[in-house]
Amino acid sequence: MNMLSMLKKLAAVTLAAAVCASCSFMGQTESSEKLEGQEIIEKSMKAYNEQNSGGYEAYDNTIGELTERFVYQYDEVGFLIYLSEQYNDGKVYKEYSSGYATYAEENGVGKKLPKSDERVVMYTKDYSRNTKTTDAIFGFIASGVENAERKDTDGGSTLTYTYSPKDAGVSVDGGTLDSYVIEYTLDSFEKVRQIHQIAKGKNDDGSELVMDYTVKIMYAGETGEIENPIKVESAAEE
Repeated sequence: MNMLSMLKKLAAVTLAAAVCASCSFMGQTESSEKLEGQEIIEKSMKAYNEQNSGGYEAYDNTIGELTERFVYQYDEVGFLIYLSEQYNDGKVYKEYSSGYATYAEENGVGKKLPKSDERVVMYTKDYSRNTKTTDAIFGFIASGVENAERKDTDGGSTLTYTYSPKDAGVSVDGGTLDSYVIEYTLDSFEKVRQIHQIAKGKNDDGSELVMDYTVKIMYAGETGEIENPIKVESAAEE
């Protein structure tokens, strides 16, 4: 199950890991006043937007497992090279794009995707941006905050925002949310290194609803060379 599938219950605003293309995370509070630490987060978001390489790893804390790893770089003419690996129930789905050709591996079988496949998109930095390479992955919301708190830690600090789900515009499909909290972990240079988001409530059938995810951010120079790990038999490549 990929991240969008896992987080599909979040209707109005997704968790950072879902990278919702239609969501805006930079809205101001009604008073237009900055939240505690907001400028620090926005600085990291700006750095992620402007860099030519980076990525993230997403973890589902309810099962204690990595669910997706996405790394990317833009080549010298601005085309996106990326590798996406999605994990679910012991299965791995991989997708790689050289910027000009796209490959996928599912159930251990790799293939070059035809141009007619909906997964084939030639992303560019300036004209057709993949949202996973933008600040959308930070999931920042500046409205509906009931409490904002900063704490010092060994080697850095944390910024924790507690929201009113209704006022923040956060809802779920097939249930209701009682609480929504996001914590940003900063390093000693005040750069966001990790995002932890927890949504709690009840499903329509009365059962407990818990969505608990951690996203670890990778900045420029931290991903290494992005190579194609997908093996395709030459006879079947086309």
